[in-house]
Amino acid sequence: NLFYKIDRGSKEFEEYAYDFHRKKGSNNKGDCKESEKESLKKKDDPKESKRNDKSNVKTLEVVRNRSVINIVDKVEGCSVEKKKVRPPTFNQLTGPYHEPFCLDIYISKASVRACIIHRATSKVVAVAHSISKDMKFDLGSTRNASACAAVGEILAQRALDDDIHDVIYTPRKGDRLEGKLKIVLQSIIDNGVNVKVKLKQRRTKRAAEASTT
Repeated sequence: NLFYKIDRGSKEFEEYAYDFHRKKGSNNKGDCKESEKESLKKKDDPKESKRNDKSNVKTLEVVRNRSVINIVDKVEGCSVEKKKVRPPTFNQLTGPYHEPFCLDIYISKASVRACIIHRATSKVVAVAHSISKDMKFDLGSTRNASACAAVGEILAQRALDDDIHDVIYTPRKGDRLEGKLKIVLQSIIDNGVNVKVKLKQRRTKRAAEASTT
């Protein structure tokens, strides 16, 4: 009793008569044919040919003025895909709170500087610089080995005064733990501050190729 036939002449039949297998594109073909006819007509018209010639002249002028380079750059910028941003790991999120202080050492041709930074707030807690007023008059040189040792000693004293006993040090790109850098680190350790050195493992191209083969 639930199923009943709908009369073909009724409006209800027209509402529910959906043709799911209808072929689309019949109208599009007509549109394409009309557009082709219009393009052929435009080619035959002398006015349209003159307009096309003027547009060619404009493009040549743009090339002469060297403004095409900017257009190409814009197109290339749009086509470049954005790099995927990796979500931070658990250690990266919790590290600044478990190990809150990091050491930064910078050795230039003229001076030596070492400072301790709070990782969560990025604020400098303690600094020692060989060209500061309280040090440069007592040192014979601001860049030799004795200056490096003095900078490390003063920084360690200031860190202990601020109750900082543990520090992390990550060398800059290209820095090696030798020479003046090693002297500064050793003097900080000798004066009572524990320095944990983190070295980034960088895979060379040869090692990467060998692993793939």
